Amino acid sequence: MRRFSTSNGFFYTLGVVFVFVLWVAISYGLGGEKNLLFPTPWETFQKTGEFLGDRFIWTSIGRTLLRTFEGFGISLALAIVIGVFAGQSKALQAFLKPLIIVLKSAPTAAFVFLFLVLSGSTRAPIWIVSLLAFPILYEAVTAGFASIPRELRWAAKVDQGSRILRYAKVHFPLAFPYLLLGIVSSFGLSLKTAIMAEIIAGSTSPGLGSAIRIYRNLDPSDLTPIFAIVLIAVSLVLLMDLLAFLTKKALKR
Repeated sequence: MRRFSTSNGFFYTLGVVFVFVLWVAISYGLGGEKNLLFPTPWETFQKTGEFLGDRFIWTSIGRTLLRTFEGFGISLALAIVIGVFAGQSKALQAFLKPLIIVLKSAPTAAFVFLFLVLSGSTRAPIWIVSLLAFPILYEAVTAGFASIPRELRWAAKVDQGSRILRYAKVHFPLAFPYLLLGIVSSFGLSLKTAIMAEIIAGSTSPGLGSAIRIYRNLDPSDLTPIFAIVLIAVSLVLLMDLLAFLTKKALKR
């Protein structure tokens, strides 16, 4: 097992190096060191360092994360409540399946304009995140509860007695790995969607999407600030993935 983990770590590092080399090759291939449409890693890192000293960027990061967490929290709460029942009822799963298919298949950008009219440019990204994350989290919760063997359900019913104790001590711990996987799979996508919604909605409130639009309008020929903001967003997603990994590891212990 240790040899397998070491091997995975090596190939993961190799993959990071490959992405970096590919980035350098494309940048120099499209225009050399001073290519502003596809800036080099060094130019992007330099601009990112400048941004990390900019109060507006930190405010934008905080506002985007706040919108993402708010929308994600709404969808997570709904997914848990509905998924608990659907995971134990094939009829309810069949009833909700058309709705889940519609939510997963419908173009996200189209809903931006709907929520833009209903809730305004500041709140629209929150509802878009909720709409996007709910099907993924719902399916994760449903799969987690559906995976619990019927014999174990009956044993828990006999041993624990109270429904609250059954869910707290047996059902939720067994279903949690599925939920954690759903959270990891959907949070990065939710953050990207929040940024996209901020750009399309044209929100004047601080946010990473608003920052991208502002810097794009300042100089359309220089995408270095855009790459720097994207690098910040990727770093946030990687940080959340690391926290989820450490949480899962701690739960296994």
